[in-house]
Amino acid sequence: MDVIQSFYGKILQDYEPQLYFLREKTRLFNEHLIDSFSPLQLIAITFLATTICLSVYRFLFENDEDLFARIRQTLFTMARRLPIVQRKINEARAATLKSVCDDMAKSIAGHEFTTVLPQQGLSQEKLIQKLEEYRKLEKFSFQSGKISGCVYKLAKNDMTEIYNKAFTLFGETNPLHVDVFPDIRTMEAETVRCVATMFHGDTDVCGTMTSGGTESILMACKTYRDLAIAKGISKPEM
Repeated sequence: MDVIQSFYGKILQDYEPQLYFLREKTRLFNEHLIDSFSPLQLIAITFLATTICLSVYRFLFENDEDLFARIRQTLFTMARRLPIVQRKINEARAATLKSVCDDMAKSIAGHEFTTVLPQQGLSQEKLIQKLEEYRKLEKFSFQSGKISGCVYKLAKNDMTEIYNKAFTLFGETNPLHVDVFPDIRTMEAETVRCVATMFHGDTDVCGTMTSGGTESILMACKTYRDLAIAKGISKPEM
């Protein structure tokens, strides 16, 4: 402890003229601020200067992206706020929206929309007839199996019969209530375990069943984000 005090004492002694100069300049600067501004103005200036300094520091150092990439992004964001650029963006957005709406309107041309519930329920025959009318609105033949990312049509009819039979067996179940439907819970657990084994997972590997591809991607992103946070990574990069 004495050695440390002696070390700092020697430094202060060696640089005493410089430190005195800085103290005097600081004192004169503070006196000038006090004479020139009111206390409220000093508080506002201090707050504004601190905010600007923190924003600049975070922009320069607290970001994983390249500095020039962030500068380009900032300039692009500022350019988008210009009135002439905003008009061009709005025009392009309106044209795209109109094109989408027109295409959708063509696919249902001539259809009479139901806007209120009927006073009396439909019979089974009329209900099936109405469903068949809806089915005729389809213009694409997804049965060919050539509509990527939309419907994955099975070539074998026996497979269609299998999943229709499965829906008949379990269509009225609710997987949220695992105590009421242990059959659904068991099938889900077995499916997860099979996938874990496929990827050489040990007994600690777990998983969950999702309702489709989009939810699967979202859940995977959330899982990796939570894993990064648990490892102390505050700004994970995808």
